[in-house]
Amino acid sequence: MRANYTKYLLAALAVATAGTVNAQQPEEPVIVNTYGLPAFVAKNVDAEAQKGITALRQYVQRTSFMHQLNLEALIVTPEKAAAMKAEARELEVQIAARKASESK
Repeated sequence: MRANYTKYLLAALAVATAGTVNAQQPEEPVIVNTYGLPAFVAKNVDAEAQKGITALRQYVQRTSFMHQLNLEALIVTPEKAAAMKAEARELEVQIAARKASESK
């Protein structure tokens, strides 16, 4: 009887500690689009996004009354982020070409 009690106690302890170990693993950073946000808000959003989706969601919920942020509008897929970078590079090239033609 005592052996069964010890086995059950050890099994319960193993299950309880397995959940806490798994919960403490760091989350992957999230890619966010902060275009159009005030600089201090963008900085805070970026900092929370580096901590993971849970931290970002909590920040958006905490500051929703002040900043009117939308989590779905902030999060960007890796493919969309790559497309946005390519578009920004193309715009930079066009601006540089205009400046060069205007200076002639």
